Amino acid sequence: MDTKMATNRYICRKHKITMEIVSARDFRANQSAILAKALKGESVLLTSRLGTFKITPVTQEDTLTSRICEGLREVRDIETGKIAPKTARAFLDEL
Repeated sequence: MDTKMATNRYICRKHKITMEIVSARDFRANQSAILAKALKGESVLLTSRLGTFKITPVTQEDTLTSRICEGLREVRDIETGKIAPKTARAFLDEL
């Protein structure tokens, strides 16, 4: 990659954290490099006219939370009669 990113790097020596702030324009031009930094655990903030966003990888905990929410929605739908009740065996077979 020959292009240079106009980024701002801030270092907090007390907490030993480096934070990189990139513009939406630089992010579009260098997505792979910026996402690789976030994947390695570096703090990356994306600034745009819509606001500032922290770029972080999805963790196993994030996917577990979404699966729990999906299960709770399904239970609510069973309770309200939107879908037919399932047996414990049917639930286990889905896993």
